[in-house]
Amino acid sequence: MSRRERREEEAVPAAIDERRDAHVAALNAGDAEACAAQFTENGVQMPPNMPANEGRSTIQTCAQALVEQYRSQFTLTVDEVRVAGDWAFERGGYTNCLTPHAGGPGIRDVGKYIMIYERDEDGVWWIACDIWNSDSSIPLDCEKA
Repeated sequence: MSRRERREEEAVPAAIDERRDAHVAALNAGDAEACAAQFTENGVQMPPNMPANEGRSTIQTCAQALVEQYRSQFTLTVDEVRVAGDWAFERGGYTNCLTPHAGGPGIRDVGKYIMIYERDEDGVWWIACDIWNSDSSIPLDCEKA
């Protein structure tokens, strides 16, 4: 590996860190447009207990619904990032404290996630897929299922 290739490879985690940080900051600022702008145009977001959000505009619509109802205090803890060519995956945990704008008790959720990043032809890393699930159980009534 050449010295230039090593420098480019070392820059990958920093570029991914910047993309992740922008995603988290946008959500915490209540900026659905900036949140969705971190994804590829055809990005996919797979939240728990609901259908996938396919495409940047659908991701923005979902984020807008969230930020209209809640103020978010969202954090990610990265456990691992692996790069394979123009793709990278990240695994970690999250905490999200949601405070209703209308008042009332907040919601605290803790769980785990995987994000897949894609590097475009200009060398820019984008979120291609984001999936997460809660560590909290959902009460189920098996007789009604």
